Amino acid sequence: MSEAPITLRVAGAADEPALCALWCEAWQATYPAFDYPTRWPVLWASWQHMGAELFVAIRLDGQANAIVGMLVLAPQQGDVLLLEQIALLPAEQGSGTAQLLMLFAKQKAHSALRLTVNAFNERAIRFYEREDFERVGTGVNPASGLPTFDYEWRR
Repeated sequence: MSEAPITLRVAGAADEPALCALWCEAWQATYPAFDYPTRWPVLWASWQHMGAELFVAIRLDGQANAIVGMLVLAPQQGDVLLLEQIALLPAEQGSGTAQLLMLFAKQKAHSALRLTVNAFNERAIRFYEREDFERVGTGVNPASGLPTFDYEWRR
């Protein structure tokens, strides 16, 4: 039996509770050291402030049409987009949904995509490198104080 198809759409304000739950579950599974629900309101507000576009991946199962992934893209200088977040429910990892979200992000980017990833997040780093992102710098996550890597993909 094949998995139900995925569709992407723009996220609306009504999606915020589901996005919060998804983001918290994804990050809790990746790095359980933080209280993600308390971080969410600041993150949500920062996306609004930076003029980010939010997209959801929905698995069309004929009944609930559940949100299983999210993508946050924010404009930067020129034609560059910041891939601010890509998150999937843990059960969705390895399903191809992340590749679908990444393809969508690359199509939206006129010249380049940039992102910052926590240096401990080896699974994400492997994914970005498979998606032809190149490491272009290092830094520190301002929320956690943990080391980060900066990546870029160019057309």
